[in-house]
Amino acid sequence: MKKFLLKATAFVLSASSLLGLSPLVHAEDNNEISILAPGYDGGYLKEELDKGVAGFEEATGAKVNIINVDWDDLNSKIVQLASANQAPDIMMIGTRSLKQFAEEGIIQPLDDYITPEFTEPRVESVLHAANIDGKQYGIPFAFSSRGLFYRSDLVEKAPTNWDELLETARQIKKDNPDMYAFYLPVDGPGTSIELMSFFYQNEGYIFNDKGEYEVNNAANVETLEYLAQFVQEDLVPSPLDSPRNEAAKMFINGDLAMFMSGPWEKEELDKASDKAPYLTAKLPKGKVEAVNIATDSYVIPKGAKNPDLAWKFIDFMGQEEYQRPISEAFDWFPILKAEQSDERFQTDFMKPFSEIIEFGQPDPHTSNWDTFHRHFNLAIQEALTGEKTAQEALDDAQKALTQE
Repeated sequence: MKKFLLKATAFVLSASSLLGLSPLVHAEDNNEISILAPGYDGGYLKEELDKGVAGFEEATGAKVNIINVDWDDLNSKIVQLASANQAPDIMMIGTRSLKQFAEEGIIQPLDDYITPEFTEPRVESVLHAANIDGKQYGIPFAFSSRGLFYRSDLVEKAPTNWDELLETARQIKKDNPDMYAFYLPVDGPGTSIELMSFFYQNEGYIFNDKGEYEVNNAANVETLEYLAQFVQEDLVPSPLDSPRNEAAKMFINGDLAMFMSGPWEKEELDKASDKAPYLTAKLPKGKVEAVNIATDSYVIPKGAKNPDLAWKFIDFMGQEEYQRPISEAFDWFPILKAEQSDERFQTDFMKPFSEIIEFGQPDPHTSNWDTFHRHFNLAIQEALTGEKTAQEALDDAQKALTQE
C-alpha cells in the first residue's frame, strides 16, 4: 500500500486514532487523489488498476494512491473513514450498497459531472443500475451474471427447471454416494447473496410495493422450503460452511457435480477438465427465468478532497483501452457498447450467462446492506438446517429488519 503524507491537525489524528485508522493524505497542490480498492492487495483488478493509474498519471501529471481493504470489511471501513473525515476521493464498492451510503450522506450524486458524451458509449441499462431514486450515485465498472456448471460425464442433460434440478441431484447422489450433487453458497457480509437468484425465480422479493421490507412473503418461504430439500436429502454440503469460493475447488477435486457461479471460474476449471469435464447451462427456471445481476461501481464520497480530479479519473478509466481489460479480467459482461459484439460472448461456454441477462434483477437496494445480509442470511441458514421452519426463520428476519 502506498504511504500518504499526514495532515497535521489534532482533530484528524485524534479521530483516526480512536477508530484505528491510518490518516489519509491529500496533496495540498490539489493534484493528488486516493482510491479505496477492495481486494487490491489480493490481486483483485490490481493489474488493470495499475495500468489505468499509470496512464492517468502520465496524461495528467496527477498522483494516484490506492488503498486496500478486504471485501468483508469494506462497508464498515467506509463508515469509519467518513466519520473520521478521512474519506478517499474515489471508492470502488458493490452497487448494492449505494442506497445505504446515499441515505447516510457518505457519497455524492454525480449527475452534475455526467454529459451526453460520457453516457453515449455506455450500456444504458448497466449505467442505470447505479441510479438511486433518480440520481446517479455510481458509475459501474463490473457487471456479472450467473450460470450452472455441471459435470458433463455425470449429467447427460442439464436441468432446465427446479423439478429437474432436484431430480438430477437425486440421481447423481444415487449413482455417486460419495459426491455432493449441488452447492448452496452462503457467504459473508461483503458479498451478494448468491442464492438470491432462486428467490427471484420464484417471483419472490425483499420490498413490497410500498418500499417496505417484506422478506417473509409466501414466495420467499416457498423458495426456502424447496432449497431445504437439498439439505435434508444430503445432496449439498452443510449450509453452515459453504463459502462460494469453495464450490469450484470441490468440483475440480471430484467432490461436487453441479454449482452456480460466473464465467471467472473457467480458467481453473479448464486446467482440470481432463479429470472433471464440464459444460455450462442457464440457471434452471422456477416459476420464471431470473438471475441475480451484480455490479460494482466507482463512487465519489462527499468528503472527497479532490472530487473534480476524482471524476476525471473515473472518466479516464471509462475509455475502452482501460475498461475492456477490467471486463475481461473475470469474463464480466459489457459496460461499454463497444464490448457487446466481442467474440467471447458468442462461445458455447458464455452463451448461458449472456442469454439469461435479459431476465436479470439487481441486488436489493437496502438502507443497510450489511444488516440486511446478516438477518436474511441467518434466516436462510436456519431454514436450510431445520433449526426453524422457513416461515419462522423469515418471520424472525422480518421482525429484526423492521425494528432496526
